[in-house]
Amino acid sequence: MDKIKFEVVLRRENKKIFNYLLKILRNREDAEDILQETFVAFYKKMNIIDDLTCTSYLFRTAHNKALNLIKSRKRKDKSNVIYENMEQVEEKLPQPDSGKNNLVKEALQELNPQQALLIELQFYQKMSYKQIAEVLETTVSAIDSKLFRAKKRLKEIITQKKKLQESESNIVI
Repeated sequence: MDKIKFEVVLRRENKKIFNYLLKILRNREDAEDILQETFVAFYKKMNIIDDLTCTSYLFRTAHNKALNLIKSRKRKDKSNVIYENMEQVEEKLPQPDSGKNNLVKEALQELNPQQALLIELQFYQKMSYKQIAEVLETTVSAIDSKLFRAKKRLKEIITQKKKLQESESNIVI
């Protein structure tokens, strides 16, 4: 892969990888830093990476570098890392054009981070189970069962929220 192909991959994958990192790190500056590190690592190895697997390589590298950053912060500070700039994450999600999309967006925030990440990769990044498994370095069957549970939990949260909204709309003042 030459420099022109690198630029093509960079333009094609930059925004997707950035949004993915923003979802994990929940901090714009950290996501930008890790994005840059990811593409530097890709540039150094682009000659040995197949064109068909470069997207998986980028996501896997970004994922690992983000986790390393989180782990290093946890080692430095024994307390949990506090995520800031949640508004920036919300900006990257599709803007709700109906109450239903807003309900889904709210429900996604109530999922545990791993489940939210799986939903993000499948529905927002349009990745296949195989691609998700490569990024997260696990098996397709593990992704299948984890996504099944994530979707089930998301459905439960949405159902609860709908019932709550319906009961609130029936209250007459």
